[in-house]
Amino acid sequence: MPTELKKQTVETLEKQAKESTGLIVTAFKGLKTTEINEFRQKLRALKGEYRVVKNSLTRIAFKNAGIESLADALKGPSAIVIERGDPIATLKAVFEFAKSHENMKVSAGYLDGKVLSDKELKILSNLPSREVLIAQLLGTLQTPMVNLVSVLQAPMRDLVGVLDQIAKKAPAAA
Repeated sequence: MPTELKKQTVETLEKQAKESTGLIVTAFKGLKTTEINEFRQKLRALKGEYRVVKNSLTRIAFKNAGIESLADALKGPSAIVIERGDPIATLKAVFEFAKSHENMKVSAGYLDGKVLSDKELKILSNLPSREVLIAQLLGTLQTPMVNLVSVLQAPMRDLVGVLDQIAKKAPAAA
């Protein structure tokens, strides 16, 4: 018979799963508490949360949230990263931390309604940040306009150059 605390835990996890921008399931066997707390602090700055979970309760919460296939990644001591901000920035932080702490393994994730493998998440973590992508897009959109203005200004610029040369030669001729 489920206790009230277990019911509350499942409801909280289900609500967080539905409201998040993404979820990442990790295995953390062998990580020290100080390392986990250090990682949590990094995620807080990115509007993320790192939560050690009980697999059976998390499976129920994922099933209720409609992401049952993500529950397959819950094996052994598991924790989930709950993203509420920029998912790519959070992914970068997760893989950066996993690179320096070999006991942490990324199992799977859930972004944009799709369950992604650890390899797919790794590829996404290599994308530039949102701000960089927006800057690149704006630069690409702005380039044709800048070129058009330059082409339209060229005849006037050339005329001014010719008149300037004529003005410089006129006093010498007189």
